[in-house]
Amino acid sequence: MLRSPLEFAAAPGPARKKVHVNDTVDAPPYGRILRLEELLEAACVREDDVERVLFLATHQSCEIFFAVVLRHLEAVRDALDAGDGFLAARRAAPVPIIFRTLVGQFDGLATLTPAAFEVIRTALGEASGFQSAQFREIEYLCGLRDTRFLNTAGFSAAERDRLRTRLEERSVQEAWRDYVAGGPDRESADAARRVLLDFDEAMAMWRARHAVLAERFLGGGTGTAGSDGASYLWMAARRRVLPEVWAELA
Repeated sequence: MLRSPLEFAAAPGPARKKVHVNDTVDAPPYGRILRLEELLEAACVREDDVERVLFLATHQSCEIFFAVVLRHLEAVRDALDAGDGFLAARRAAPVPIIFRTLVGQFDGLATLTPAAFEVIRTALGEASGFQSAQFREIEYLCGLRDTRFLNTAGFSAAERDRLRTRLEERSVQEAWRDYVAGGPDRESADAARRVLLDFDEAMAMWRARHAVLAERFLGGGTGTAGSDGASYLWMAARRRVLPEVWAELA
């Protein structure tokens, strides 16, 4: 005889172990896994000036994400070298999302008043986001290899060494070129190309948002560390980091 749903619901099932929030387990807790005490100690979130906290924490989080992007782009290059377009697409998939997330972080900075921004900028002195070695690594790893950036004031010896290493290693663009020349399966090649285009587009949008923010606070004035400010950022926004990926597949 068929049993009703109510009978099934009332029927005894296998015993389930209750989980208590305060149970002691061998696994390390959330804060220790994320090393939050060290992270927050190194961050500037406990300073008195709340607007400076916003400014510095935004840039620090950008640098954390840049490190993540570098790991993923290395994996994309390796997947292309292995001839696996689907894997390259999977490894590249988070990267455009990361840059769109960073666009939102600029929205947070846009809430600063011009006076607050000027105070922060004055306190920065010669320091500038122009001196982000990791961002230059992203460009170099993709294949944009302007060696003039090696001479950027403010880079440490270790940062210059990292950039020279990026100049010598294989780029994502080179890996893509050889992958396409090898006659890959069209479906996998289309999948890889679609995600890499998303990444290049998201990078351009991030640069453009940065340029708008610079115009908001600087107008046509000089940027931090003597850069050309918004005009340089707008020029950079028109640059493609993976120009060969934009060409239609044969």
